[in-house]
Amino acid sequence: MSERPITFFFRGSQQQVENVTPTMTVLQFLREYIQTGKTRQTATKEGCAEGDCGACTVVIGELVNDNLQLRSVNACIQFLPTLDGKALFTVEDLCTLLPKKDGALHPVQQAMVDMHGSQCGFCTPSFIMSLWAM
Repeated sequence: MSERPITFFFRGSQQQVENVTPTMTVLQFLREYIQTGKTRQTATKEGCAEGDCGACTVVIGELVNDNLQLRSVNACIQFLPTLDGKALFTVEDLCTLLPKKDGALHPVQQAMVDMHGSQCGFCTPSFIMSLWAM
């Protein structure tokens, strides 16, 4: 178990996670871990569990020289303690980043719809997160 809480920005507020094993992955946290009674985030999928397929892609934000740097990571191999002091974004967060919250899709999501960028849909959230991080 981790000796101190892991603190990071997630779902619009600071989160503090305690008493988790240091090897809990971000994917496990998103899909399985329920501490605050919030619903699980299931758009992030497990494909290979080895960091190869990218179905589990999320975005981590970190302040570097007072600038927010975004980078996409494979949640299946990213350990939860590495989020300490950072921000975690999933595809469910994109609609909350818009000025109007009228149910409109984020421009990256809308581009996927407009250009028929989805196939079966399993990996689509990960494609969107990779594009958004760019």
